[in-house]
Amino acid sequence: MSATNQGMLTLTAPHILEESLVDFFLDSDHHYGFTSMLVRGHSSTHADLSMIEQVTGRQEQVQFQILVDESQAREICLRLEVMFSGAGIHYWFLEATNQGQI
Repeated sequence: MSATNQGMLTLTAPHILEESLVDFFLDSDHHYGFTSMLVRGHSSTHADLSMIEQVTGRQEQVQFQILVDESQAREICLRLEVMFSGAGIHYWFLEATNQGQI
């Protein structure tokens, strides 16, 4: 394993945005891979939940993970803000202490 200055940018978005976000990352000028998965979001805030989601206590969402450096993460988030403003995309960036390929 090797230490790098990269980290994991994680984005969680409403499930309906999955195809648009996949296209966003595939059409990017940058050449980085990403992982996507379906996840369930849980929150005590019910304002944006459908009736079924309120009853079940979970919301279907899609999550993306991209290993990038901090400046790339900022650039991605700025581009997402322009293209998906107000869409309910939540993001965070955590530095990777180790990463590599086996």
